[in-house]
Amino acid sequence: MTRDLLVMTTAAPPNRWKKWIAILLIVLVALIGASYLVYTQLESGRVPPLALLILAAVISLAIPMVRSNFFPSVRDCETEYAFHEQRLEREISDCINDALGPEPLQGLFSGSADQRASTSAHVNQLLAQEQCRQSPDLHFALLFSMARFHEKAGDPVASIAYLKQALDIRPEHFIARMHLAGNLEWTGDTAAAHRHYQKLLENRDNLSRAMVKLATAKINAVAGGPK
Repeated sequence: MTRDLLVMTTAAPPNRWKKWIAILLIVLVALIGASYLVYTQLESGRVPPLALLILAAVISLAIPMVRSNFFPSVRDCETEYAFHEQRLEREISDCINDALGPEPLQGLFSGSADQRASTSAHVNQLLAQEQCRQSPDLHFALLFSMARFHEKAGDPVASIAYLKQALDIRPEHFIARMHLAGNLEWTGDTAAAHRHYQKLLENRDNLSRAMVKLATAKINAVAGGPK
């Protein structure tokens, strides 16, 4: 697992918006050109039915792609965020499995309450070891896993402590900061949650439009503004 994947799961080139504007213009020109061509051919009666089917397929694929990339809906934002969450879970699972085997994750999120508590204590022991601290990927993975463990157990205060440590390692990690802000909001500390949601946008050039829209919606919701 590479450092880049852990640091920014929604990363993109700094000049991404220029690239997308160029792509949008190309798509619009292509659609207008194709429509004009079909119109002129229909008038002459020379357009093959297969050509119409192909054009319809291209348009049906192009329009949703343009809409989701340039004008993402709430559902688009949620879908993309869920994708990043799932990818991060796989990366963390691979990292921990490679270093420690599958037992720590299995013990944290399955089994009896006693087994989960025992595994939690074991992971805390691992986190205190210098060997773990010398491996940023493993250290982050264990901290984030413990944060999720406490979050799922209904203890946002404990989760916040682990997330803050994880962000000391990966300060620009979008998913970790989203969880931190969400847990702060859960505890009623909306001012701190608002600050962390705003911090997500400090590197907005590295975020997709959907993630910018999602973070902005969170800021507005915490501030009591329009959603």
